[in-house]
Amino acid sequence: MEIIQKLSYTIGELPFKYLGIPLATKKLSLIQWHPLIEKIVARIFSWTAKKLSYTGRVQLVQTVLFGIQSYWSQLFNLLMKVMKMIAAYCRSYIWPGINTITKKSLVAWDRMCTPKLRGGYGLINLQMWNRAAIAKLCWDVASKRDSLWIRWIHAYYIKDKRIEDIAIPQQASWMVRQILSARTVLQQIQHRQQAKKSMISQFYYQLLGNSPRVVWNSMMFKNKAKPKVIFTMWVQLQGTLLTAYRLIKSGVNVDPRYSLCQLNDETRDHLFVSCSFTKTVWQKVLQWMRRQEVIGDNWGQHQEWITQRAKGRSYGAQLYIMVYAEVTHGVWIERNMRIFQQRSRSADSIAREIAYICNVRATKGISSLVQHFMFH
Repeated sequence: MEIIQKLSYTIGELPFKYLGIPLATKKLSLIQWHPLIEKIVARIFSWTAKKLSYTGRVQLVQTVLFGIQSYWSQLFNLLMKVMKMIAAYCRSYIWPGINTITKKSLVAWDRMCTPKLRGGYGLINLQMWNRAAIAKLCWDVASKRDSLWIRWIHAYYIKDKRIEDIAIPQQASWMVRQILSARTVLQQIQHRQQAKKSMISQFYYQLLGNSPRVVWNSMMFKNKAKPKVIFTMWVQLQGTLLTAYRLIKSGVNVDPRYSLCQLNDETRDHLFVSCSFTKTVWQKVLQWMRRQEVIGDNWGQHQEWITQRAKGRSYGAQLYIMVYAEVTHGVWIERNMRIFQQRSRSADSIAREIAYICNVRATKGISSLVQHFMFH
C-alpha cells in the first residue's frame, strides 16, 4: 500500500481492457464480447449498401470486418455464439444490404467461406481461422520462441517437458489452457514453411481439408472481367440467381415466362443456354472471336464446352473465361432491364458491348486475339 500511495497507482481488478481487449483469468462472458460485435455493427451502419455492388460488400466484409475480428481471434477462443452472430451480420450485409440479421441470401454462408477451387468465394471461415490462430500460439510455445510470455509458461507449467506430454494445468488461466489444448490441432496438420503464406494461413487451409474441386474452378482465377461480373457468373454457376423458376419455388407469384424470348418458362438452364436470344448473343460474340462452335443445347453440354476451353494458362483460355463472364452478366442485366425498366437492347448491341469491354480489359497477350471486330 505504501508503494501504491507514493507512486500514485490505483488498484485494479480483472477483467480490464488492454489495447481494446478485455483481459481476464476466466472464460469471457458473452457480454464481454459485445465491444467486438458493436464495432462490426458500427462499421456496417457507416456504409451505404445501396451504392455498392455485391462484390463491393464482399470486399468490405473480407478486409475491414475480418480485420476487426482477426485481432481478437489470435488472442482468444471465440465463443461459437459470437462467431455465428458475426457471420450473420456479414451475411445480412452482403445480400440484403442491411445491418440487422436476416436469413435471406442467394448462397449459403458456409459455401461462401469455401475456397474458390471448391466452388466457394473464398471468404474466411471464422471458426477455422480461430482454431488456426490458437494453434499458431501453441506452436510458438512448443518451439520455445524467445518471448517473455512463452518463457514464463515454460518456467511455470511445462518445466523442460514436451508440450505433448504434460497434463493441462487446471490452475492455469483459461487462455493458457486453451493454448495448450490446441496441441491436438497441431497433431492434425503439418507445418511446411511457405514464403508467401503466414503460418496461420498454412494451418487454416490444412484445417479446411481437401473437399472435391468443382469442374468450373478455372473460371474463378485470372479472370479479367470486372469483379461484379465475376460475382454474377459465380452465382449463376451456383444455380441460385433469382430466375422466375426460383422465385415461384420460394412462393413469389411471378410470370414464369420472364425469359428474354418469352417462349419458355425461365430457368437458369433456359435463360443462359437454350434461349434463342442468348444463343444469338453467343453466336455474334463467337463470330467476333473468329470461332465457329456449337456450345450445346443443355446445361451439361454448355458447362462442358466452356470448362474445356477455360483450362490452362493460354491467352485463348483467358479470353474464353472473360467472355463467358461478360456474356452471363450481359444477359442477366438485359433480363432485369426488360422486367424492371421496360427497356431492351438487341442481341447485336449486347454482343458489341461485350466485345468492346473485353478488348479494353484484355492484357497485352489477349489483345492480339481480340483486335478485330467481325460483326456483319
